Amino acid sequence: MRRVAALLLCLIIITGLAACGEPAGSGLPEPVAPSQTALPATEPTPEPTPEPEPSVVRLTLAGDLVMHTPLNSEVMQADGSYDYTLLFEDVEHYIADADYSLCCLEASMTGKPPWTGYPMFTVPDDLAYSLRDVGFDLVNMASNHSMDGWKVGIDRTLDVLDEAGLDHVGTYRTQAERDENNGILVREINGISIAFLNFTYGTNGIPLDGFEYAVNVYNHDYMTTLVDVNYDMLDADMAAARALGTDIIAVSVHWGAEYLTAANSYQRELADYFFEQGADMVIGGHPHVPEPIEIREIDNGDGTTRTGFLCYCLGNLLSCQTRQYTDLSAMVQLELTKDPYTGETEITSCRYVPMIMINLPNYGISSSAAGWSRRLWDIRAAMADYENGDTRGGIITPYMYSRLQQALSDCERIFGNPTLPGAADESETDV
Repeated sequence: MRRVAALLLCLIIITGLAACGEPAGSGLPEPVAPSQTALPATEPTPEPTPEPEPSVVRLTLAGDLVMHTPLNSEVMQADGSYDYTLLFEDVEHYIADADYSLCCLEASMTGKPPWTGYPMFTVPDDLAYSLRDVGFDLVNMASNHSMDGWKVGIDRTLDVLDEAGLDHVGTYRTQAERDENNGILVREINGISIAFLNFTYGTNGIPLDGFEYAVNVYNHDYMTTLVDVNYDMLDADMAAARALGTDIIAVSVHWGAEYLTAANSYQRELADYFFEQGADMVIGGHPHVPEPIEIREIDNGDGTTRTGFLCYCLGNLLSCQTRQYTDLSAMVQLELTKDPYTGETEITSCRYVPMIMINLPNYGISSSAAGWSRRLWDIRAAMADYENGDTRGGIITPYMYSRLQQALSDCERIFGNPTLPGAADESETDV
């Protein structure tokens, strides 16, 4: 019996162990894997394409620097150097705040004192560095005084301007310099390219024999009657300017009759010619007094028009002349805008700031008491100071204020009120 009981016990144990396994075909459901159905891919949201913005350039156009000897005396320092920035203290921001500023120099940097005034102007090298320091970028060099230091003076002056980091146009050291782009200076400023050209009617009777390339003289008879325009040269230079494909062509020209506040027929004909040949800006100098400013609508000959700027003469920026109106000038502020879609560039803003060259003794004011004698002033700013109770240390007297009022009236009458096509009112030109 014991043996039977033992066998039964063994059978029960074996059966129980078999039940604990997972034999194939046991009938249990197969495990189901998680669903692998892919969700639709989400495309990243593209960044919006920024709208292209127009290119904008702000230009400041200034007049002639006629460097009479008293200007040198005014700014001479104790160490014998010259700081011409003092003359610009009241107006420097109009120059420095622009993207590009230009003026015309009627003098030569010969490096050989004593410095001379009329009729042959020579100045120290310090003038170049002062012009740079107040914010000028380009110096037009073609004038009737280009040869005041003879050919060697031209060469050295251009060397000094280069050392000071100033652009220049209108005079040249070599034929190769004149031949490059037909003597045209090209600058790209804020995405807008400008071709600058500069011409003069003559050289005060000093011949260019053997180095005709040195000065851009536009008259055949520059030694005599000054009426026979060299259109062959001008045609070639203007064709070269057009071929460069710049956005703007700016022509500065020394022309006209001294001390006349109205343009003569000669100036008007040449201005028309330059615009017909592709110029967008014609900037005049030489008469020593203000002459009219015009905004023109120019026919392109293909059914389209463009806006052109013309000033027959901006006047003396610096000088010691005493004739009527010779102490008056203007700094013109032009805004150029390039359309990012069409690539067309237009003059979109034009204003001018009337300036006056102050010589305190002319107003009955002691220069020794003021600490200076000559300064270039913004007429409107000086008048506003006086009206607000600021006499600039007692310098602006009632008499001076009345003179400033007259000066402003003269500037507005002579320069005029240039208005851009489509301008809603005069406020758009701030004149």
